[in-house]
Amino acid sequence: MGFSMFSSNSMPIAIDFGSSSIKLLQITGDTAPSIVAAAEVEVPESVRLDPDALLPFYAKALPGVLGQCKFKGKRVVMAVPSTQTFIQHMQMPNADDQSRDGLIKAQLQSQMGCSPDSIVVRSVDVTDVHRDGQARSEIICFAIARDTVMRYVNMLKRCKLNVVGIHTEAMAMVRAFDHLNRRATDHEISTLYVDIGWAGTHVAIGHGKKMVFARHIQIGGRHFDENIARVLRCDTVTARSHRLSLGGKAGKPPSAAVARARDASGAILAVAANAHAHAHAAGEDGSPTATVETADDRRTGDGPVANCREVPEGTPPTTAANVDITEQLDTISDELSMCLRYHQGLFPNRDINRSIFVGGESRQVWLCQHVVKALRLPAQLGDPMSRLARPNKLATPNLDLNEPQPGWAVAYGLCFAPADL
Repeated sequence: MGFSMFSSNSMPIAIDFGSSSIKLLQITGDTAPSIVAAAEVEVPESVRLDPDALLPFYAKALPGVLGQCKFKGKRVVMAVPSTQTFIQHMQMPNADDQSRDGLIKAQLQSQMGCSPDSIVVRSVDVTDVHRDGQARSEIICFAIARDTVMRYVNMLKRCKLNVVGIHTEAMAMVRAFDHLNRRATDHEISTLYVDIGWAGTHVAIGHGKKMVFARHIQIGGRHFDENIARVLRCDTVTARSHRLSLGGKAGKPPSAAVARARDASGAILAVAANAHAHAHAAGEDGSPTATVETADDRRTGDGPVANCREVPEGTPPTTAANVDITEQLDTISDELSMCLRYHQGLFPNRDINRSIFVGGESRQVWLCQHVVKALRLPAQLGDPMSRLARPNKLATPNLDLNEPQPGWAVAYGLCFAPADL
């Protein structure tokens, strides 16, 4: 899936169909891009978990916001929600692309119980491995039901939009930070991306720009709310207000000019020359538990990367409205630990050098703090939108650009995704 750019007059509209809101973003194709139009539409809670009601809601909501915010053109690049995407790591015999696609679909048929012709498959090469004395290829497979893809395409056609690209949330999330990995040596940097959303959490690990791991964890903000609602015997809206009252929000984002200046100055994490130089203290399960040191910037020594800010130190709460939420917190941490162990099995000589948190729920800094405390990794809160210039009098319904917007990483990444249809 190659990278491509479009002219400043024809950048497609990026649409992220998130679990709790739809995010629409269009930017210019300049070297210093600015926002053409942006808007967020909240999905009513009664609709979020009803697949039959979601698409009619989208079809009703999109035309109005597109006209109100003066989006240009009809071309659209979209992401299929992770909840509707099957993600699986596979080890396949070495073969040409056509033969491997057939092997992938055959394996998916046994795992998903569906016809190979009924799914759309994308795969990402990870690394060569040896299994039972045979050379194999580790790949990440993304599979989406063909009917699901066509429902989105037809719905957008009814909105008089032309879909020119369909991508996964994980790929868009990693692409949102490509600018941090533009130098030749940046492939040595290993980054854990954690997108905590309302319906779930999707995870990716990148070596520079290259994705080497992806997984969807089926726990997110709603699971905290359901637990609180069950104990307090209240509705989930009230439970969510209790959870949000825990506070600990991220600070104000830098201006686009400041973010670009930091980026241009090379304020980025360096990689240790030798991965073995990191100290490890093995836990009971054999996984490394020592803190990975953050090296100074390779050129300026300035520390954190552009459009990211450090997760502040602090003791995260374990209760909300006197309701114990440690089970949900520990589940997320344990699942992420398993992701790190899988990565270490594939790349035993590589440590994770940094973690970047995005997603709407990561605005609750205490949630990120709990994960950081458990994983003991250098951690930052991502805000790709802070890199974009904003024209005067730009109307952005339900989007406050004066606040950090970690939930917009997928939409931002889609703006730079190829038109592959």
